[in-house]
Amino acid sequence: MRDINFFAPYKGKDKEKKSTLLYIYGVMGVIGGLIIITLIFNSVRIFILNKNISYYEEQLNNSEIKQKFSEAEKINDKISTLTKYNDILDDVVDKINNRNNVSDLILNDVNSTIPSQISFKNLQISNDILTIQGITSSRDAVGEFQHNLRELSMMKDVFVNSIDIDDSVEGQYSFDIKCVLAYKNK
Repeated sequence: MRDINFFAPYKGKDKEKKSTLLYIYGVMGVIGGLIIITLIFNSVRIFILNKNISYYEEQLNNSEIKQKFSEAEKINDKISTLTKYNDILDDVVDKINNRNNVSDLILNDVNSTIPSQISFKNLQISNDILTIQGITSSRDAVGEFQHNLRELSMMKDVFVNSIDIDDSVEGQYSFDIKCVLAYKNK
């Protein structure tokens, strides 16, 4: 005779429960394994980094390194001081170059405008002001000279301060002309 097992259908469901639990435990095992692996990896990295930190601290506390570091700081301080001095000297040189407004161009241009009756006694350039003192035999020559100077592109303004009869030489006039330069020569 054959036995009839009435509990057979229930045993199959039990297998399904076991296989589901097996999957759940498997996933939990994989996740647990990943956690343990990352824990080990991070612990090793922390250990290596701590070892490197202690090595570098030891190197920084080395007297030879401290001496080289202090020498490097002194050199950097000297470099920054010399850089500041260089900047200051560059400013001074620029200011000196900007004040040097007497050039052969100005003198040649002024010389090209002089009428034949005029002689210079004094020619002075101070900042951007050109002062010319001289003598002439004709007042018209002074006007011509003023007109010629105004035609120069480097002159901003030209005016005659005075025209006087020269006491030392009869028939001669002394004059004083001031010119404002339009630019500074460099």
